[in-house]
Amino acid sequence: MNIRDRYNIQETLHYFSLNPQKTSVTQSWWFLAGITAGVIALLLFFNYLGEEMRWVIGIFLVYFLIHFLYDIQIASKIQFTFDARNNIVYKTSPLISKKKIMNLDEAIIFVQSERGSWYYAVGARKSQFIKNYRISEGFTSGRKSDERQEAYENLILTKIRALLENANSNINN
Repeated sequence: MNIRDRYNIQETLHYFSLNPQKTSVTQSWWFLAGITAGVIALLLFFNYLGEEMRWVIGIFLVYFLIHFLYDIQIASKIQFTFDARNNIVYKTSPLISKKKIMNLDEAIIFVQSERGSWYYAVGARKSQFIKNYRISEGFTSGRKSDERQEAYENLILTKIRALLENANSNINN
């Protein structure tokens, strides 16, 4: 799958949008396979477990199922749009239609790390560490991750940065 499909990229001269969480859909299906294996194990060992343990395992399985459904139905469909014509960055999700999250000329892209991996995030220049939004998949060390990172930087990040620089130069002029 090429990077345009991985991130569901749509672009024009003054417009760029992507779905950064779409890349985690495959991982979520593996998560569902783990939930299914947990249900089968619970059914196989049902008589050997105490009532409290069955409840605990059942609650965890329900939580994981809800998390899976959220990832597939909501998180993977969150879209960020960088609109240079209107100088706005939008966030669109199935729950919230189109919401302005910041002005394009205020936006800054930076690297955020979390649990052994890192990703690109966008935030407002004065409060990027307080409120920011993930705009890439997680990258780790390794050849495949390096290839995905290079493709992301070459195709997506360069275009977003060009829109940001254009917005900043328009403000300065």
